[in-house]
Amino acid sequence: MKSFYSLLTAAFLLSCASEKNSQEKVTSQDFVSNETATPKGLALIESSDCQTCHHSKNNLVGPSYTAIAAKYENTDANIALLSSKIKLGGSGVWSDVPMLAHPTFSDEDLKEMVLYILSLKESK
Repeated sequence: MKSFYSLLTAAFLLSCASEKNSQEKVTSQDFVSNETATPKGLALIESSDCQTCHHSKNNLVGPSYTAIAAKYENTDANIALLSSKIKLGGSGVWSDVPMLAHPTFSDEDLKEMVLYILSLKESK
């Protein structure tokens, strides 16, 4: 019975910690960049609403990340262009379905997200 209460207490404390963390704004500084850690851009994408319309390999409402990577070279100009498209929203490039604007994303976070997406370019 004692272990049941210990388990229940641990579950309660874990749920409180998870609730607190889910309310904090995620920034790229929250993630360590090394071989075993989640890439900053992917972590930022996963903590946003991007996956509602985009998938890494399949087209959903919007294009897949691999399709975006195939269309755009990894250049400073394209990073700025795609970051702007995410921040401001828009339509007409892939379809007439508009992408919602994301004005609260920082420029640094947008760059990390775009760099991650462009890293998904499949080698030929």
